[in-house]
Amino acid sequence: MKRAATLACSALLALCASLRAADPTPLPSATTLPLKDGRVLHNVKVMEDEGESVVVKADEGLLKIAKNLLPAGFVETAPPAPAAGSQMVMEPFNPNLAPEPAPAKKPAPAPRPAAPVKAAPNPVYKGCTIMSFQPKTFGTILGAAEVVVRNDTDNPVLLQPRDFACLTVGGQRYGGRVIISDGVPPMTKRKEVVPAHGQIDDIVTFTNEALEFTGVQWAR
Repeated sequence: MKRAATLACSALLALCASLRAADPTPLPSATTLPLKDGRVLHNVKVMEDEGESVVVKADEGLLKIAKNLLPAGFVETAPPAPAAGSQMVMEPFNPNLAPEPAPAKKPAPAPRPAAPVKAAPNPVYKGCTIMSFQPKTFGTILGAAEVVVRNDTDNPVLLQPRDFACLTVGGQRYGGRVIISDGVPPMTKRKEVVPAHGQIDDIVTFTNEALEFTGVQWAR
């Protein structure tokens, strides 16, 4: 009777031992895992043992790490290698990988110079017509305009700064002060000659202050 009880107890202990042996080995994990090549992984959990390497899941991604790079004691806790034929997609780890920089913004195109404005219908003066004007500064003189004048006569025509006048948005009227040939170097003139059946392209100054031109016309 005592011998039967002893055998039954031994069988129960053997069963418990076999059940404990059958318990799955918990997957090793680490909050921080320094590798021997200098990399440091975070929140690491071993997913698979491939013999010479292990597959881990970390904040850095799903990585395949050679066992010789793992710290001592971590390899022994890895789960057994998977059966032949199992496959897993690896995500390569590049410690130098950095987010691609945003594409550089193309510089805004430089504003085009204002196109010359055709002059409003203007009476012909000495056989000459103001064809166009364009506000243009000259040095510190802000109230000036580039003026194109055409001579439709058979003779040269003499013009002076006072022959020109400009109109502004506010309704002011300014008389011409100086004529400047925009060359190299610029030349200041008190008079200008328009050749027969030709034209001139000069700067006429009106004031040193900036103006909003609405027109340039003959003063007479």
